[in-house]
Amino acid sequence: MKKFLLLTLAMFAAFIANAEEVKVTWSGQSDWNGVADGASTISYTYNGIAITVDKATGGTKPTVNANSNDLRAYANNTVRITSEIGNMTKISFELSAQGKKRMPELTATNGEFTYDVENANVTWTGDVADLTITVGEKATLGSDGERKAGQFDFLNFTVTTGDAPSLAMPIFSINGGTFYEPVEVEVTCSTEGASIYYTLDGTTPDETKTLYKEVITISETATLKAVAVKDGEKSTVNEATFTIESVPEVADITAFLATNTTEAAKTDVYCIACPVTVMYQYDRYLYITDGTKSLQVYGSLNSTYTNGDVLEGVCGSVGYYNGTYQMTPVVSSFGEATPGAPVQPNTVRVEDITNDMVSDYIRLTKVTVEQEKTFTDVTGSIDAYKRFDVELPAVGADTYTVEGFVSNYKGTLQIFPTKITNTTAIDAPQAVAARAFAVNGYIKTNGNNETVYVYNVTGKLVATGVAGRDIKVSGKGIYIVKVGNKATKVVVR
Repeated sequence: MKKFLLLTLAMFAAFIANAEEVKVTWSGQSDWNGVADGASTISYTYNGIAITVDKATGGTKPTVNANSNDLRAYANNTVRITSEIGNMTKISFELSAQGKKRMPELTATNGEFTYDVENANVTWTGDVADLTITVGEKATLGSDGERKAGQFDFLNFTVTTGDAPSLAMPIFSINGGTFYEPVEVEVTCSTEGASIYYTLDGTTPDETKTLYKEVITISETATLKAVAVKDGEKSTVNEATFTIESVPEVADITAFLATNTTEAAKTDVYCIACPVTVMYQYDRYLYITDGTKSLQVYGSLNSTYTNGDVLEGVCGSVGYYNGTYQMTPVVSSFGEATPGAPVQPNTVRVEDITNDMVSDYIRLTKVTVEQEKTFTDVTGSIDAYKRFDVELPAVGADTYTVEGFVSNYKGTLQIFPTKITNTTAIDAPQAVAARAFAVNGYIKTNGNNETVYVYNVTGKLVATGVAGRDIKVSGKGIYIVKVGNKATKVVVR
């Protein structure tokens, strides 16, 4: 019994001696590739441990926070960690203050997680050299709870590895997942002179299997397994499953939105069969129309479009944000566009705007700002929200033409302006030619001491006066003269 105990202790001591811990830290944003450029994929390598964080299907790109220096992986981002110093058996993440508030559930390609969010720690255990983690959508484990989107935010992480193999395990450029078109996978090995053999049928690879020579194209669901071989020695086998799903088509945008029958259905991907025309793009927002129905697409795309561009075969799933249904795009389906006719906004009155018009491109005329962040016409008022870096005017008597997109926020209709034009000088179309005219560089008006406003053609107020008295202007040109609630054009020659 004593001999058995001594042997067990010796084996345990040997395991501890062979295990290695690497604490992965960084000094700031500059240590990471891609952060300064605002890239969708950022990466960092430290003492044989590489971490790559990808936006994937998420709506926000990962980053390293400039103030707190924590890595921020947002909802549906992926975090991939690979080791060249042996299989990883444990990874301990030190959460930031933000991470404790916004901690979601995590899923991994291998192993399992334990969470101690209160003490700022999340631990993964398993036995792989290549691990991909997907960040959950909601902060279910953090103090913010489900009302906030999930974020996996950590200050550093410590990797525990076993014995480093004599041959490094092959690494895949893409570590599996679900795809809607063929995917190309590059396989590499850091051991110089090693040959790589692989299989796609689930069998274990060895020297009798396919020798890797070029990028592997996977066009149907398969499990890729690869092993490195050199001088009769073999590495650990790496494997990843690639699921290739066919995408059903729907006729148009209306049919696409109709696929949202259940919460689960919101993750199903569909392609819109008819061509769609781009109306507007700003950052992660893209608005498209099929001529009958409009749709907001939300997510970072690889292409930039202009009004009138025509796209075919766009695909995505139905997303939902606080009252507005939208498309979460399959990025690869938003490719090169064909130029087409620009789409003009529909001129409507406030009272005409309904929930059926969400994401429609509209124009409001003769509106005023009687209260902050609200546009009012003779039929009613609608909230305005600065979504696209267009400044909202202050409360006042000026009138405006407003173009933008209809949205619904928690049951309240609103407009995201894309263009606001001050039309104070020209919003009263009634002719008053008999009351205003030009003589010898002056503007003359008939009237009984009403206030007279003179604007240039850009809408800038250039002079004021009193009706019945001459008003001097700075030079020749076209002016808009407003007397009371009426206006006319006057040419000074």
